[in-house]
Amino acid sequence: MTPYLQLHLLLAALSAGGAVALEFGLGRVGALREHPWRRLIASYVALAVPLFAWVLAVRRFDHSHSTFQFLSVAVGYYAGVLALPALTLVRASRARQPALAGAGAAALGVGLWALLVEPDRLVTVEREVRLAPWSAAAPPLRVVHISDLQTVGACEREREAARRVNALEPELIVFSGDYAAGPFRDPEPAIAAARQFLGELRRPRLGIVCVPGHAESERVRERIFAGLDVVYLANSELELALDPPGTPDARRLRIFGTRTLHEGFSVESLAPRAEPGLLNVVLAHEPDVAWELLDKQVDLLLCGHTHGGQLVVPFYGAPMTLSRLPRRFARGLHEFGTLLVNVNPGLGMEGNFAPRIRLFCPPQIDLLVLRGGGVRPTGAAPERS
Repeated sequence: MTPYLQLHLLLAALSAGGAVALEFGLGRVGALREHPWRRLIASYVALAVPLFAWVLAVRRFDHSHSTFQFLSVAVGYYAGVLALPALTLVRASRARQPALAGAGAAALGVGLWALLVEPDRLVTVEREVRLAPWSAAAPPLRVVHISDLQTVGACEREREAARRVNALEPELIVFSGDYAAGPFRDPEPAIAAARQFLGELRRPRLGIVCVPGHAESERVRERIFAGLDVVYLANSELELALDPPGTPDARRLRIFGTRTLHEGFSVESLAPRAEPGLLNVVLAHEPDVAWELLDKQVDLLLCGHTHGGQLVVPFYGAPMTLSRLPRRFARGLHEFGTLLVNVNPGLGMEGNFAPRIRLFCPPQIDLLVLRGGGVRPTGAAPERS
């Protein structure tokens, strides 16, 4: 059993115990005992109010403590989406109240789907990206963009993801950070799983390029990459010639790999040049890097970090993206001022205190078919929030 699973079995047991105690206490209130719907609403209010107060307090005093926010998400999920609906379903079945039983079953079904089904519903999205520096007659370049593996131990989703990436036969694989997820009191299962995933990728013609994330330390990344055939860029660059010497309109690809904004990102290290046939790509972890690139000669930013939100509310979007960009930038290909931004929603999920759940946001592999003949965007970038 992995350290992550041990931690979350404990969190789930404590959350379920709290839900039972809450139900028992509310059942002793005369005004609620004979009104099951009021009792149900009161249960969620009693659960939500302290959790929201905790999250707001954490954000107010220390923006960096996302760990405590994820702990609130875990308690809210295990108690509010699993335990309370299960208790409601049992109580409604005994009282022969089909509407209440249906509500409990629906909530429990959503919770189990997010935990057991959606995280393994791996999808592949292919996008054609037209770029200005290359000729329209130039052959396409197939690039697989992946991000946020965040292993806690080997699983079938990661093995299937490696098989699918290989089957796409890309010419280049880029990985925009976050390889292992905690808890790091025992990092060995996460490190071994991340190494296994990278080792199962067939090296394409132009290689595998990785950049730092923030889920693990630099020391852990060193152990993950040790002996593997990957190029690790941390505020450094790699230039690739895509066509044989002497080819008319020969294409070149210059990749700038950055550190994260809070761990050594250096905009001074970026020196893109506007030259015929040269495509300037920045590979970074956070989409927020886009604001730092607006006055640079950057054509394309490839990033991750948001997980697409992991949990997406229909007709609203992701309530939490861990980014200051508008919610629409949580995943997908977008124009951002004068550059294009592709945000990959990730292969994995948050670790440590966060539950490994996804809803309406499955893990994703992006296949980007880069072609020439595009027009450089000229729109305005959104204001910083």
